[in-house]
Amino acid sequence: MFIKKISFIFIIITFYQTSLYSKSTSFDNINKKYLSKYFSGIIASENKDNSLALDFFNSSKILINKHDPYLKKYVYSLVLENKVSQAINVIINNKDKNNSNFFDAHLLLILDSLKKNDLEKAYSYLNYTDNFTKKDRFTLAILESLKQYVYVFKEKKILNNKENLGKLSVISETFQRCFLEDSSTDAYFVRLINDLEADYTDIFFFI
Repeated sequence: MFIKKISFIFIIITFYQTSLYSKSTSFDNINKKYLSKYFSGIIASENKDNSLALDFFNSSKILINKHDPYLKKYVYSLVLENKVSQAINVIINNKDKNNSNFFDAHLLLILDSLKKNDLEKAYSYLNYTDNFTKKDRFTLAILESLKQYVYVFKEKKILNNKENLGKLSVISETFQRCFLEDSSTDAYFVRLINDLEADYTDIFFFI
């Protein structure tokens, strides 16, 4: 109980610090019950009780336009509850607002466009993710790989100007050439097979 109280106090402090950078810095006109449910949702999420967290977030959706970090937490909970389509709809409804400008939101929009075979829209969404590639190598690998595959599907040729992702680049280009039925595909596969020093298990799983 003591630990939960400390966690609750910490979350409140973090919440109000974060709100300084949000669209609204005042919650005077918001019913306290919504704030209470939002805080409860954060605690439930921290305790890995995502189903309960989503219930709390659903009952405090009034904050979606009042506190920017709310949308991100709400989307995470929806995805974890396998409500991906609903998460995407929430992002689409808010995609012109600052609160939707986070990596996972853009990634969901890109994947949704690919699922619908809308390559133009997928490529358009990818063009707005350059600022995320500077954050970490993992994010760069995901977005660069998607960019290359979308380009291949759309233009039916290999992208020339691309980031060097080491072994992942070799694997990606091998599959891209396979898709294009390129004459050098076999040589690329042989290169992968003969590289006995590399362990591609995790990378193949990722692809």
